[in-house]
Amino acid sequence: MHFRTRSGIGALLASLIVVAACGSPPATATPTLGPRASALSSAGITASATSSASLSATPNPTADLATYARIETQVEAVRDLAPKAPVTPILLDEQGVRDWMTKAMESGVDHTALAAESRLFSHLGLLPVGASLEQLELDLDAGQALGFYDADTKQLYILSTSGTVGAEQQWVFSHEFTHALQDQNFGLDKLAIDAPNQSDRDLARTALPEGDATLTMMQWAERNMSILGLLSSAFSGLGPQTDQFNNAPAILREDLMFPYEAGLSFVEGVYEKGGWPAVDKLYAKPPSSTSQILHPALYAAGIGPVAVTLNAVPATLGTGWKLTYQDTMGELQLRVWLEGEHPTDAQATAADSAASSWAGDRIGLYEGPGGEWAVVLRTQWRSASGGTAFVAAAHQTLAGLSSPSAVCGDATHADIIIAADMAVLGSFPCQPAE
Repeated sequence: MHFRTRSGIGALLASLIVVAACGSPPATATPTLGPRASALSSAGITASATSSASLSATPNPTADLATYARIETQVEAVRDLAPKAPVTPILLDEQGVRDWMTKAMESGVDHTALAAESRLFSHLGLLPVGASLEQLELDLDAGQALGFYDADTKQLYILSTSGTVGAEQQWVFSHEFTHALQDQNFGLDKLAIDAPNQSDRDLARTALPEGDATLTMMQWAERNMSILGLLSSAFSGLGPQTDQFNNAPAILREDLMFPYEAGLSFVEGVYEKGGWPAVDKLYAKPPSSTSQILHPALYAAGIGPVAVTLNAVPATLGTGWKLTYQDTMGELQLRVWLEGEHPTDAQATAADSAASSWAGDRIGLYEGPGGEWAVVLRTQWRSASGGTAFVAAAHQTLAGLSSPSAVCGDATHADIIIAADMAVLGSFPCQPAE
């Protein structure tokens, strides 16, 4: 898979910190950003990637270190993990966060794959025609991120527009320091969440450390933050960031929030049954699909995704065609595709039901001369009723697209073909679904 930062937080969830004790958490950024960040700062405590003059308040490194040390001790007690190396956070202003992520994108992204995925998503109706997934992700991640941990450099970054460590920075630090503890004790690199063309598995495995860190943060905040501190953190997240998140394409919003929302629910369920030792064991056998995160009983029963493969380019297409890009969408992204942008509760419930029997899939973008293209989505379902429900929902989604399409297969094996024109569509073998 291409490098995907998945490094932001929906500001809307940040506003929910006021009810964190009731189970609605704020969330922060992912632990898996790879490219080096040390060039952004050598100060160790506070920094901007542009100019320290942009930080309006005067930092107090001594006081900050004492605050960090206190939170570290508290988090270690909450999470029941001991550190193996010190971690000193760096404060970045908003421009510093964006500059850091821009550098990360430039050096860590497979630009060709991201461009192909942009075209694939556009053909599916998930992105506007001509949209750049790379640019959209950078804008959303940089605009929403409150903090992140770089597993390559072992460096931790916190957003602070004032240059000081307030209530928001403290609970964000509790989350990101948990990532450092995870990395030091389990090795986040072992999750292998940057495998080529395995987006669904990557998203599922990202949900493990994010759900873990979010649960830890909630427990830490409940024990150590005042109501005033919680309120201060909540209202700091309101404003333009919320509008940016709400206006982003659904596929980006859902991908962004899944590790925190669904990941929290998954980890919390394991924690309630076996405490932190049970959560620790997850790192030795991480989840392999978003379906396992959404349906923890599948993970508990060892029911993983079925391997699905795509056919080679049909000879009937002629020369110059190739399979440009392929990936696994998984239950989450298929659900997003079925429900569309800003669905009603009824639409979301119907899409959730239609995707809930997912067993496996593979999607491919075939491209040929003269801008010709075709998308083939091959799916497998755990039950005939589940496959039938997906096919019915898919017909409704396809009806909203301008390109010709066909649905093939049977109740448990359904293929969807979308093409630039009828001639290309007819070149792909298809037995109509029953």
